[in-house]
Amino acid sequence: MSTELRNVPGCVAQNELRQTRFWGGKNRMTCLQVTNRRGEFLQLDKFQARALAVELMLFAEGREVEEFEMESADV
Repeated sequence: MSTELRNVPGCVAQNELRQTRFWGGKNRMTCLQVTNRRGEFLQLDKFQARALAVELMLFAEGREVEEFEMESADV
């Protein structure tokens, strides 16, 4: 069973993003599917959604971490 959630606010016309909550099974539990106008989608469990939300906020605030920055920090 799935539940349609509200569209992502501010994303209209060609940038429309729809959200659907669904049961991903015993291992993934409650998940989210984000679908664009062309029907392409991304499915995330709650852990993945939280991690992506952090990265999106960093990007929106102009504080995104580039891949090579992360690799050099690991050394």
